[in-house]
Amino acid sequence: MKGDYYRYIAEFVSGGEKDTASNQADSAYTEARKISEESLEATHPTRLGLALNYSVFYYEILGKTSEACDMA
Repeated sequence: MKGDYYRYIAEFVSGGEKDTASNQADSAYTEARKISEESLEATHPTRLGLALNYSVFYYEILGKTSEACDMA
């Protein structure tokens, strides 16, 4: 949820604020992904939702379309 929060902020701000929010979102998603890989099955709904939201972040905020598709 923390990653989503910062992703939403990054959608509506620009410049340095967008960079800051993007970095915070990426950090939160990375941490959550690590935890989910250690403690949840690959088919767990929460882990799948995290992967989807993280891929949306890569696609919409970072503009990294191929990485987003690989992640999803």
